[in-house]
Amino acid sequence: MTANGEAASWWARRLATWPWRIGLGVPLLAGAVLAIGALISLASGGYEHPKTLSAGPVEEFSPGAPKLFNEENVWVVRLTQNEFVALYDRGLESKCPLQWRREFEFMGRTGWFEDTCNGYAYDLTGRCFSDACRGALLDGFDVTLSGGSVEVDLRALQSPAPADPLATPLTPPVQ
Repeated sequence: MTANGEAASWWARRLATWPWRIGLGVPLLAGAVLAIGALISLASGGYEHPKTLSAGPVEEFSPGAPKLFNEENVWVVRLTQNEFVALYDRGLESKCPLQWRREFEFMGRTGWFEDTCNGYAYDLTGRCFSDACRGALLDGFDVTLSGGSVEVDLRALQSPAPADPLATPLTPPVQ
């Protein structure tokens, strides 16, 4: 063979291996990208709760009728036309869930949150009126009204105000 023939056959062999290299290289590269993506996903900590709860339009809330958002453990209560509170769904001492009892009568008034473990009664603002925790407030979250919608900031519990044993309970209006 001539020098040209040898050079031509060398180039032919060299070019013939490119499809094989591409055929193997593309899946290997894709696999590496997937593996890196999986590692990043595992290292990120997974799913995080949203930082804000969109509780719904303002008109869906009636004064004195709390709404429970069970997944977030939050009660949203409309107190007045433009005043809302978001209460953490756990009792002060027991850390048990609260239940809303519209017909429950206590202190001559009806409509209280009740601790499912120890029976402590809380008004619509989250203030305790049972003797053992008199005047203490439940933990809560900041609430804002944005474009006619009720938004609850779930990033941090509010530090409750100091206990006020002389406070007057706020319960739903008599129907």
